[in-house]
Amino acid sequence: MRYLNILPHAKLIQNNSSLPWLFSTIGMLFSILSGFVIQSKWNTWNELLDATHGEVTSLLQLESLSHHFPKKIQTEISEKIITYLKLIIEESENNMTLGQRSDQVDKAVLELEETIFNIDYSQHPQIGSLAFDLVRSCMEYREKRLQNFAHQLPVGVKFFLVATMVSTIATSLFIGVTSLAYDYLFTSLIALLAYGIFLLIDDLDHPYRPGQWHLSAKDYRKLLEKIESGKE
Repeated sequence: MRYLNILPHAKLIQNNSSLPWLFSTIGMLFSILSGFVIQSKWNTWNELLDATHGEVTSLLQLESLSHHFPKKIQTEISEKIITYLKLIIEESENNMTLGQRSDQVDKAVLELEETIFNIDYSQHPQIGSLAFDLVRSCMEYREKRLQNFAHQLPVGVKFFLVATMVSTIATSLFIGVTSLAYDYLFTSLIALLAYGIFLLIDDLDHPYRPGQWHLSAKDYRKLLEKIESGKE
């Protein structure tokens, strides 16, 4: 654009007293909006991590607690947990997401809950209370995980973010710089940084999509391998 003189270079230099201030205003709006969105999505990401780790930890503790029950009950609890983990891993591989509710997974959770409720705790009432708490914690963490996944950016906010990003990149072309090399360098840096911020926000907004911030089923897979290896 500078080389072909699409934006008259002389006129841009003449308006250097006012154009940078107008550009800084647009850049400030973009920085405020992107900072607010990144902070919000970062909190959601942390809550998703906490919910996932809490769910896996609850299942691990429940499986460890099952060793205090008779062998038949212990085997049944382990099989229910294994079924639940396999369904989550299978659906994450097919749909690449852990944020969608599944009827099969819901059924597996209910079967695990029924198994815990049907155990006779007359001789070990304290263990029964602890088992109930672990099942309830697992279900609460799962619901928290599903709810946090639904906290995606509204369409209006995303459109406004894209609009400010495009405005920041486009208006940077109107800042007149005497050296063409310097102008190309700084304009490119502004465009790359603005687009990089948008990619960061978009990545955080889709936590189960492969990327830098990708919440996969690796923790569920590790727990499944641990339980299966303990049964051998």
